[in-house]
Amino acid sequence: MVDMPDWQVCLKDHHEGYITVEEFMENGKRLEKNRNGGEGTVLSGAAREGLALLQGLLLCGNCGRALGVRYLGNGGIYPQYLCNWLRREGLAAKSCMQVRCDVLDAAISEEVLKALQPAELELALAALRELEARDEAILRQWQMRLERADYEVALAERRYQEVDPSNRLVAGTLERRWNDALLQLQELKKQAAQFQRQEARVATPEQKAKVLALAKDLPRLWHAPTTQAKDRKRMLRLLIKDITVEKPPEKKQLLLHIRWQGGTCTDLPVQLPPNLPDRIRYPTVLVDRVRELAQSLRDAQIADQLNREGRVSAWGKAFTVHMVKWIRHRHQIPPPKLMLPGELTVQQVADRLGVNSSVVYYWIERGVILARQLNSGMPYWIVLSEKDEQTLREYVRQSDRIRVES
Repeated sequence: MVDMPDWQVCLKDHHEGYITVEEFMENGKRLEKNRNGGEGTVLSGAAREGLALLQGLLLCGNCGRALGVRYLGNGGIYPQYLCNWLRREGLAAKSCMQVRCDVLDAAISEEVLKALQPAELELALAALRELEARDEAILRQWQMRLERADYEVALAERRYQEVDPSNRLVAGTLERRWNDALLQLQELKKQAAQFQRQEARVATPEQKAKVLALAKDLPRLWHAPTTQAKDRKRMLRLLIKDITVEKPPEKKQLLLHIRWQGGTCTDLPVQLPPNLPDRIRYPTVLVDRVRELAQSLRDAQIADQLNREGRVSAWGKAFTVHMVKWIRHRHQIPPPKLMLPGELTVQQVADRLGVNSSVVYYWIERGVILARQLNSGMPYWIVLSEKDEQTLREYVRQSDRIRVES
C-alpha cells in the first residue's frame, strides 16, 4: 500500500464512493494505530483481551521503547510488564525493568477514577464554559467583520451603479474597488467557515448532565465483575495517551509520567511491593524492642511481653521462645545479665582452680557444685565460698585423673 504523500494522482470525488474521504482517512489512522511493531509507531493501539490493562500504553523511561506484556502462571493469570529490548539486542546485561501488572494497573485505575470524580468534572465543565464564552466572543468578532465586509461591498456596488457610464476612468476605478471588496468578503467567509469547522467546544445542558452522571456510575461500572478487561482498556485509551515508566536507582518505587489525552501531564509515584526476604524480615522497630527487653528479661518472658503488646511475627503468628532466640542470634543480641553479686561463671571457676571447664561441668552434673541456671541452654552461675574453694583445691591436688591447666 502506497502512502498518501507518495500518490502521484489524487482526484477527490471523481467517483461516488461507499464512504467519504474523511471516513477513509480516519479508518486508515485507526488501522495504523492497531499495527504491532509498525514502522514509526512505538505504541500499539489495539485493546486486547489480556488482563494487563495498560498494554500498549507504557513507555520505558530508560530506553524509550514500549513495554511488553509477559503472562505467567497457569493460564497467564500473573501478567508482568517487561522491557528487555536492550538485553535482546545485546546492549545490556539485564532488562530495563520488570514489574507486576497489578501494581501499575491498580495505581492508574485509582488515578483515573480520582480524575473523573464529580468535583473534578465540575472544574472541567467550568473550564469548558469559559472556552465556550471565548469562542462565542471570537465568533461575534467574525460576524462583525463579515457585516463590515458586506457593507463595503454594498457601498462599492452602489457607487458603481450611480456613476456616469460616459466617465469610463471613474467607472473602471469603482468597478475595481467593488471587485476587491467582493474578493475580501469571499476570503473572510472562507476564514470564518474554517474557524467554525474547528473542534466544537460547545456542550448542551443534557450532555453536561450525562457527564456528571457518568462520574457517579463509572466506579461501579469499572469494578463490576461483568466488565471485561478489554472494555476497561478502551476506557483508559479515551483518557490516557501514554505513560512513561521511570525507575529511580536504589529505590523501591516507580515514577509514572501520565500524559492525558487533553495534553495535561501528571507524575504519580508508585511504591513497589517488597520481595519475599523483605516481607519476612523482622522490622528494625521490633529488633530494637527485643534488644531493649533482653537487658532484663529471659527469652520466654520476652515472647510473652511481645504477645501482650499485640505484636506478631513476620508470618503473622504469635511469638515463641524459638523466634526470640533466632532474633537474638541473627542480630547478635546478648542474653540478659541476671547474675547476682558474688556469682561466677563456669569459666571463672575453672580459671580460679586451674582446671578445664569440662571438669566444672562434671562437678555441676554430680552435685559437687551448686549452680543456678534460668533456662535450658543458658549459662550456669556459681556461688563459691572460701570453704568450698579450699575443698575443691584439695580434691584437685589429690586426684590423679584431673589435669591441672598451666
